Amino acid sequence: MIGTFARFDIVNFATPVRRVAPALLLVLATAVATPWPMFAIGTAAIVMSLLAANPFSADELGHLDTLYSTLPITRRNVVIGRYLALVLVYLATALLASIAAIIITLAGRHDIDILALAAINVAAFLVFAVSVAVQLPFFFSVGATRARPMIFIPAVVFGGGAALASQTGLLSRIDFATVISANLGILWVAVPVVAVAALAGSIAISSVRYGRRAL
Repeated sequence: MIGTFARFDIVNFATPVRRVAPALLLVLATAVATPWPMFAIGTAAIVMSLLAANPFSADELGHLDTLYSTLPITRRNVVIGRYLALVLVYLATALLASIAAIIITLAGRHDIDILALAAINVAAFLVFAVSVAVQLPFFFSVGATRARPMIFIPAVVFGGGAALASQTGLLSRIDFATVISANLGILWVAVPVVAVAALAGSIAISSVRYGRRAL
């Protein structure tokens, strides 16, 4: 039932195509317009975290929460299915961003740094996972309309931190190649563990809050 609901949620999220087309175009534009095409992967993480409220908005517009309560599916399965759907949509978007970054880099006659590409994908997934983990318990608790301000908090925190690091020159003083090479164990193991743990904890909270919500 979880897989069935996740498939339904993905279709509901991505159709009509015009609903997600601006976000995908923004990701592709980042790959083309910025000096470092791999920034598109980070853009995918931010954009998809901003769109995490869309399925909840669709629920409210179509009164789908009431429909879910009449189906042979538990509220916990609804919660897990929605998290799974959002993660799969993000991974597809990140794959699109990665392909675009590779094509643009090769078109500019530059070499592809596979290690950097993988590291950015891992870091971007962490950003997305934490953003979703923070937001979704609020959406499951009170719905999209009342929890809408939560959409912007992760983007403001991560975006503001990146802007501050750039303005203070911190980014220019960091040798990312050295950092990545020296911390492979931390990057490839600890970061995914933290991301999965954040999502798992968020699912547990959302299941409790959604279970208590009057629909």
